[in-house]
Amino acid sequence: MLEEIRKNLITGLGAVLLTKDKIEEITRRLVDEARLSRADADRLADELFQAGEHQWSTMETAIKDGVRRTLSTMDIGSRQELEKLKAKVSSLQKRVDLLEDTRDASGLPR
Repeated sequence: MLEEIRKNLITGLGAVLLTKDKIEEITRRLVDEARLSRADADRLADELFQAGEHQWSTMETAIKDGVRRTLSTMDIGSRQELEKLKAKVSSLQKRVDLLEDTRDASGLPR
């Protein structure tokens, strides 16, 4: 009976969507209705919670991988590339400023 209830809950509700409070509410109801013993209900709650955490972790990894793959196909620079470009622009700006400081109002070198 416990195995059948567990399978139905995981399949029907999607364990990833079950919060710990909701799992405890469901198992408490099953105990109150005398469908499960308290020990079986505790074991079921633990299994559902662990299954939910595993499914969440799997889903999170899949989403991250999908986003990475999508971004890699787009022409978007990485954070490192952006930081390098910022440093290069800053360096170039300093050089331009130095060059401008060495010229007079007519644009000729001093």
